[in-house]
Amino acid sequence: MSDKMVNAQGLTEEEFLRQYDPDKYATSNPALTVDMLLFTLQDDEKTDVAGVPPKHVEVLMIKRGDHPFMGRWALPGGFVSRNEDPEDAALRELKEETGIDEIYMEQLYTWGAPGRDPRTHVVSVSYMALVDSSKLKVKAGDDASDARWFKVSLEVLTKEKDVIENGYAERVKYRLVLCDGQEELYGVVEVIKSIEKGIVKTKYRLVETQGIAFDHAVIITYGLLKLRRDVWLTPVVFSILPKCFTMLQLKGAYEAILNTTFGMDEFVEKIVRTGMVIEVKNGDARTYAEKDKLYMFNPEWDCDGVI
Repeated sequence: MSDKMVNAQGLTEEEFLRQYDPDKYATSNPALTVDMLLFTLQDDEKTDVAGVPPKHVEVLMIKRGDHPFMGRWALPGGFVSRNEDPEDAALRELKEETGIDEIYMEQLYTWGAPGRDPRTHVVSVSYMALVDSSKLKVKAGDDASDARWFKVSLEVLTKEKDVIENGYAERVKYRLVLCDGQEELYGVVEVIKSIEKGIVKTKYRLVETQGIAFDHAVIITYGLLKLRRDVWLTPVVFSILPKCFTMLQLKGAYEAILNTTFGMDEFVEKIVRTGMVIEVKNGDARTYAEKDKLYMFNPEWDCDGVI
């Protein structure tokens, strides 16, 4: 007697797979795409009182060369081929559309609301990276007619919070502005968050957009807010710094991402408390001012110890 399990039709797994039609649900299943969110930091044209240029966040966008949203700006991305890993598809599309390769990206979120793409129901796996743009050569390719870095601004427009039974509901509207000196794009994104009986639900809704294709204003907003949350909990910011850096350089990176300013003493206290940096000893007996000391990422830092 065979010990192989059979289904209601009397088929073993091998028999079931032999006769299975992979196109059975092809007309009803959503298509799968990938979108890549690449952030970088750039110097402002102006300098501060110490002669150091403040930094700002930029995002890489491509201009669509075909319908839908022809002529509008979008994140690099495209369709996942059959038998292709989504991460491999993300790297392939990034190379084809911008000429960029050999970067590390982390999976950000999966977007699948019906209607987000006018062609069909499309589910998109998004990826995010913070990169050093000076080491990347960006050029448009494939179905992109242009590729550029845009300065990012994200500000709160309105905020409402209501107390409900066993929790609260909050609505925050953000205004996203992308500018590269030639064009200005914008979007308004509403984040709806509720906590009831210990259950947290969060939704992102595109209110309006100008010049930004699909729901990519939502993806950029989500990614930047996540980057701001993670910057004290993960070593993501060190990917764009030299191996050894000053506290002033590190402070500038944090200020750009968080869109705020810190006093030096306040910032040093915050960053030292994370345990992510250690001072580089130079071997001499001289005492250096804080602005001249060199630091590096602590190779023994353990994210599992972060509370």
